[in-house]
Amino acid sequence: MPEEEIKLSERKQKILLVAVEDYIQKASPITSSAIQHKYAKSLSTATLRNELNALEAMGYLKQLHTSSGRVPTSKGYRFYVNSMMGDIPLDKKVLNEIHQMFEKRTVYLGEMVGEIASVISKATNYPTVVMLKGFEKLVIKNVKIIPLLTGQALILIETNSGIISNSMESDEKIPQQSYIDASNLLTKTFCNSTVSDMIKNMPKYIEKMDSEVKEFSTIFTTVIKSLRTLTDNLTQKGGITARGELKLLNTPEYSDPQKAKQIINVLSNPNEIKEVFSEDSAEVSFQIGSEIPVEELKDCSIARADYQVDGKSIASIGIIGPQRMDYAKIASALKFVVGEFQNLKALTHKEEKEGDKK
Repeated sequence: MPEEEIKLSERKQKILLVAVEDYIQKASPITSSAIQHKYAKSLSTATLRNELNALEAMGYLKQLHTSSGRVPTSKGYRFYVNSMMGDIPLDKKVLNEIHQMFEKRTVYLGEMVGEIASVISKATNYPTVVMLKGFEKLVIKNVKIIPLLTGQALILIETNSGIISNSMESDEKIPQQSYIDASNLLTKTFCNSTVSDMIKNMPKYIEKMDSEVKEFSTIFTTVIKSLRTLTDNLTQKGGITARGELKLLNTPEYSDPQKAKQIINVLSNPNEIKEVFSEDSAEVSFQIGSEIPVEELKDCSIARADYQVDGKSIASIGIIGPQRMDYAKIASALKFVVGEFQNLKALTHKEEKEGDKK
């Protein structure tokens, strides 16, 4: 904890935490009488005014107008977040929908990115951004190609971070057994390779095929075409999916559409979002005010966490809102989502081991 924060007396710390939490809940300026009613009935309003004056002088609070109450500064919110992060309560009611999503075992990455953003935005009532990172570096574990009655085939590529799925054209002249054999051959050839390696090396592999497996070349060529299309779709707009942008209009800070539009424009700008997510963050973290590298977001706070596999970030999840956001609720949602991802991965690994024993 920074040295100047250590200098705060226990009473000042408690008053500041109560003041920030009250402002987050009510969006009303902080007054000595409100603090007295909620926390310090034994202290006079004069004493509380002196404490609030001191916190203002130290930069934790500020007055919008001379005669008005106070509001937290970015420094005040940072103190609140630092104090809170040691023990984040999990709000089961709020997070139930997130849990249900994972319970469905919907691990198809293309579908899950948008669904995660939508569910978290609904649970927290703030815009949510999910950015894929390193999708092409996912490690292949198994490949299955399943012909359908619709004249298409389903490609399922199991990776160390879930299942990549896409459809491809199928040739009715190719027997179903050929698709099964092709799947086994792809798994044998590219197991433990990355998705990008598979896309890159498949054409060379097709050229070197022996005559007896030339029948697979059509299948493999179509697989590569489908994977390239999927990669383009997942990485369009920089692999960024945003949901709930209009929820900003529900907050007092952004009830002015022009002010909200400024934030919404940033959410649609891949370069600025990438700047926010430039560094990996395995743990739940917050950027508040001037800590955010994008000028248009200086009045905001951003909560974020990464889903990591083998120490590498696969996706960054970020929630953007006013500095008066409910930090505990949002940290709880992010912590829960990342935990559910890890549980899903652990369950997949468990199933793999049990399958090996059979």
